[in-house]
This record gives sequence, structure tokens and C-alpha cells, in this order.
Amino acid sequence: MSDENASLWPDFLKSALHENERFSLVVEPERKLCDLCDYLYYREEILSFHSNELGEMSFDFEELMKYHQRQNYALSKEPLAKALAIKGSGEKRVIWDTTCGTGKDSLLISFFGAKLTSFERNPAVFLLLKDALRRFPVDFHLEFGDARTLSHSVRPEVIYYDPMYPAKKKSALARKEMRIFKEIVGDDPDSKEFLEWALKTATERVVVKRPLEADPIKEKPTASYVGKSTRYDMYKIF
Repeated sequence: MSDENASLWPDFLKSALHENERFSLVVEPERKLCDLCDYLYYREEILSFHSNELGEMSFDFEELMKYHQRQNYALSKEPLAKALAIKGSGEKRVIWDTTCGTGKDSLLISFFGAKLTSFERNPAVFLLLKDALRRFPVDFHLEFGDARTLSHSVRPEVIYYDPMYPAKKKSALARKEMRIFKEIVGDDPDSKEFLEWALKTATERVVVKRPLEADPIKEKPTASYVGKSTRYDMYKIF
């Protein structure tokens, strides 16, 4: 972490510096950091990640929410809303997004209408998400850590799981943000084990996001909801 503008850091970032068991932030003078380093830095009131190979990344929830507000979503036709059984009326469904990532799916689920808790287990990505929420608060609760290891008094009705997509054999490069994100997070080698945990934890259903061409993580989902480039495999809990 660059020490640039350290006196202006938001409170959550100052606190993270002292929580060594959770974040292990090492602060270095700006002069010691170079283009060959990967690091976080706070500049112009935005927390960003500097990738040696790919450049800069930060999250902007305001632009994403403005995009959703311009759309005329019909929940009965949206694959994600259908998979999660969000109908837009009555009491909000209790949903856990167990892989918050860039926050884009959490924003959309929240916009559709849900009592949403999102989890992120990578410390750098969590801090980027916290900063995005600081700059533009959105109606979902963000927690740091692996959902499997955190204790909660209430089980969710729905668990949403978006493991890191497998690399495509022949395709154009993914957009820069996702390339940097994959560089930080890496792969999800425990996806099968995670899904089995989710099936024992949710009370109604588990929804897994997959590329259209990818095999299901677990055979025979109850239903699959297909979008333009994404498929949502739904496993009903009986």
C-alpha cells in the first residue's frame, strides 16, 4: 500500500492498516514504489489497485447504478431475477452473494430487490469494494471473509455463487478490469466443495453463474436460465 495521502485516508482504510490478521497491509513510501510493483494507493478520494502488467483498477458503483436505472427491467424476463426467484413484490428474499468480486452482480441483485449480504474473501478486492460503497452507498451489506467460515444466526433463502470463469481456449482478451481482477484473485479450485456447502446452507435454492459453454459444476441442475453470454444454473433444495 502506498503511503501517499495517508493523512486523508478514509476511516475504513486506516482501521484496516491495524488489522494485521485480516489484511496484512504493508505501507511503503511512495518513492519506493515503482511501475514494476502491484499495490493499492489512495488518490483524489479514490482507492485504486496498480497492476504492474495491466494498469489501474477501481470500482465505480454510481455509474453502474445509473445504468440500471436507465433500463426498463422486467423481472419476469431477466434470467438472473428468475433464477433467484425475485418477483419484485412482497417481502424481500434473503440472499447471500458469496463471491462479490467487482460488485456488479451484487448491485444488480440489490437493484432487483433483495435483502442482500455480499461476501468477499480477497482483502485487496474487499477494500476496493468498501471504498466504492463509501463513495456511493448501495443497499447491501458487505462482509470480509469466506462465507463458509463466518457465523450467522439466520440462514439465507438463496445463495448466489459466481466462481472465477475458466479460461477460454480461443477468444479475444477480456476487458482490462477483469484481467486485473483475475490477476489479484486467481482461480477457484474449490468450486465443487463450495457448492456442496452452499446446498447444505441455503434453505430454498442455490444459483451458480456459468459461461454458456461451460459444464455445470454439479450435474443435473433443477433449471438453467440463459442470457446472452451467461447461464445461471439453479439447484432447488427440497
